[in-house]
Amino acid sequence: MRGPHVRWRVVLTVLLASLTLLGQGERSRVDPRFRSPSATLLTYWEALREGDADAAFDCFVSRRDDQPMPGALWFLPPTDELWLEAVHQLPVTTGRVMVRYEVHYKPRGTGEERSFPTGSELVRTQGEWRITQPLGQASMPEWKGEPLPVDI
Repeated sequence: MRGPHVRWRVVLTVLLASLTLLGQGERSRVDPRFRSPSATLLTYWEALREGDADAAFDCFVSRRDDQPMPGALWFLPPTDELWLEAVHQLPVTTGRVMVRYEVHYKPRGTGEERSFPTGSELVRTQGEWRITQPLGQASMPEWKGEPLPVDI
């Protein structure tokens, strides 16, 4: 008769000890810019549009030598608006996706909408999505420079 009574006491003690540990860990804070693959990609393209190299670098898992350097000329012309459409995510494994999408933008002063298709691979680390593969040369659009006024 003592065996089952002692077991219940041990189980109750372990349960109470476990409950005291709940909520003792470090709070997880996910940056809203990286809460989803599409949010990360929009953050990246907005950073390029604004010429913000630091924000663009934040979108990647790690810094690589083949990424644009601060002050480098981005291929996008000065742009009034930029948005993503036709976002298609293909899960590769848990926490890793390939994303195909279209970048739409309106060059400043033209009002004309332009777009190009591209894609990226993203991974989830500590609840945030980051780009693992920089955009390859094949996925960059053909550059069409904007005619600028010339001072004479």
